[in-house]
Amino acid sequence: MSAGEPLQCVRIYLSERNSAEGQPLYLIVLDRLRREGASGATALRGIAGFGAGHRLRTAGIADFSQQTPIIIEWLDRAERVARVLPALDELLGEALITIEDIRAYRAALRSSGPFGSRSVADVARGDITTVPPDMPLATAFDRLARSRQPLLAVVDGQRLAGVILPEDADRFGAMPLEALAELDNDERSAALAHLAARPVRDAMREPRTIYIESPLAHTVNLLVEWGLDALPVTDNEGRLAGVFGVEQALRAALDGDYSSIYVRNAEPPPPVSLIMQMLVPTASASADAAAVLLQMLQSATRTVVLVNGFYPTGAMSIPEATRRVREPLRPAWIAALLGDRSPLAALAASSASGMTAEDLATAPALISSHASEYDAIRALLEGEKQNLVVVDGEGRLAGMVTRRGLLRALAQEG
Repeated sequence: MSAGEPLQCVRIYLSERNSAEGQPLYLIVLDRLRREGASGATALRGIAGFGAGHRLRTAGIADFSQQTPIIIEWLDRAERVARVLPALDELLGEALITIEDIRAYRAALRSSGPFGSRSVADVARGDITTVPPDMPLATAFDRLARSRQPLLAVVDGQRLAGVILPEDADRFGAMPLEALAELDNDERSAALAHLAARPVRDAMREPRTIYIESPLAHTVNLLVEWGLDALPVTDNEGRLAGVFGVEQALRAALDGDYSSIYVRNAEPPPPVSLIMQMLVPTASASADAAAVLLQMLQSATRTVVLVNGFYPTGAMSIPEATRRVREPLRPAWIAALLGDRSPLAALAASSASGMTAEDLATAPALISSHASEYDAIRALLEGEKQNLVVVDGEGRLAGMVTRRGLLRALAQEG
């Protein structure tokens, strides 16, 4: 929160005799608010008071009876109150609840990291493509490739039944989906023909999900810990509400408001030099294209940087190479993407591909090693890039920064 935001104070009136699940009700409510991503709440014990029955109750030094009044005071953004409060209705029954609009003179966030107090609901992507479990797997992979989503949600009626991830393409003998999206219709149909008879349910995974009110920092840590690019988001009734992934996390970090004098920033963002990976696959621009394509398939980043001495001159990636490759190299490249690398290896051995690495490359997306992580995030998102080539002050190749590398850095700051 920062000064000037529309804030509300919610007061929930209970007594110590109220309980649920064998615990004091006020503790259960506080825990529920914490799990729902509320900004902050406090339970206050009343000294004396009376309610509708006009019976005066007191709590002396030695008399904290089960009749002692308890007030939970919860301060939060108005829009979060509107989302979270209905989820407490069943728990709170007939308890008196009041809401008051307030103004904050100061709301300081100390060491809050790049995500502050925001929840998944603030940044999740809601417009996602879903598929039924009986859809042909070939059609599902085609949709996932074209949509460029981080996952496909498999929905059976109103229930989230599973997910299809891009890496599932490799499990079922399909090519990397970033390449599939660059094929023409006939090539795409041929590449997916062996999957036409298999339904989605054969490939879908048990879904790991994240609740829509989960704190952003916690969710980013889960993505890093589980090695996932995205998670389906569910509401308080378990229904699919969207998706949260690496891109949403990077946008959330970039969109954070650090301008207010009332909000204390965390430590200055680290430079790219502390985030980048230093081992980068490289090749000469004049190298035979088939040899460099083989090298790229073996690279963890699926990218090869073309260099002239120490200076980057281009970058080869799977989508760009698939878009640019032509005969006689194209059939061998498509076969390699489907798992048979022998035709491509034969062309590489004979240097008979008819193309050089430069023919398949684009200009490298460069960033200085002295730039901040937020500069890198902005460049990746605005350029729709998966990675950036890092150069030193003299323009020499220094490393590479990736989206997942930035995600790990942000998780460490939370």
